[in-house]
Amino acid sequence: MKGNLMAYANDEGKEESIVMIEKDLTSGEETTEKIIISTGEDILNVEAYQPEGVAPNMVIGDDDRAPVPDMLLSLMPYSAIGRVRTTFSDGSGKLGTGFLFGPNDVETAGHVLLGNNGELPSSITFWFQNAGPLADSSGTQVFIPEEYKNNKNPDYDWGVFHINTNIGNNRGYMGWTSDVSVNTVVQVIGFDSVQNRMLLAGGQVKEIRNNTIRYNVDASDGQSGSPVVNRVLDNRMVAIHSSGIPAALLNQGNKVTPSMASVLNRYRNE
Repeated sequence: MKGNLMAYANDEGKEESIVMIEKDLTSGEETTEKIIISTGEDILNVEAYQPEGVAPNMVIGDDDRAPVPDMLLSLMPYSAIGRVRTTFSDGSGKLGTGFLFGPNDVETAGHVLLGNNGELPSSITFWFQNAGPLADSSGTQVFIPEEYKNNKNPDYDWGVFHINTNIGNNRGYMGWTSDVSVNTVVQVIGFDSVQNRMLLAGGQVKEIRNNTIRYNVDASDGQSGSPVVNRVLDNRMVAIHSSGIPAALLNQGNKVTPSMASVLNRYRNE
């Protein structure tokens, strides 16, 4: 979906942009694309699609997460959330959570997409808990902010990739919103690497920073890349879960900013 573009300009009147590094997972070729940052309402607040019928994270005190019942896995927003496995040229790999934001478009944490040596993956696998072993999708292209790939700036710890099937047309895909404030009730929904299934926990937003939010919601390894969801606003994603902040006893996610929303709008339905 391409929205009307209301460009964001800096103090000098120049259009602001974000540079994305792109890798074709078939050819291995890397290129860059400059995306103009928009503050248009139809870019910052985008509806989900619901078809008919269908890293160092932290547990804060007692673990309040609960497994998502199997009977709900075919319903939104759970049906749009899957697991991500990245493999790198040195044979290493990472495991995280990702979610569909378009028919064949997945968002996850940037550190899930970036190897320890700073390289983008050679392959990506995306699958769902209830879809069976033959329903894996393969990544075809991956996109990550240049600021994260080159500098590992935690304010840009997110990325997206395309897969080789339009499975989102059957399972649904998530919308997003920049509408979040302190005390907003949110849920983190993603896959724990120990229990090996989808878990859900809820809490409140406690701090808001320029590019991140912090919340008292439990999470653990494997849940990086999970959507942080505002269930009141039509299950829209308000942030990408990324890490824990032990000193604050809070977990953290990269919130939907004009930069992120403009990138999602650019690559959705591509």
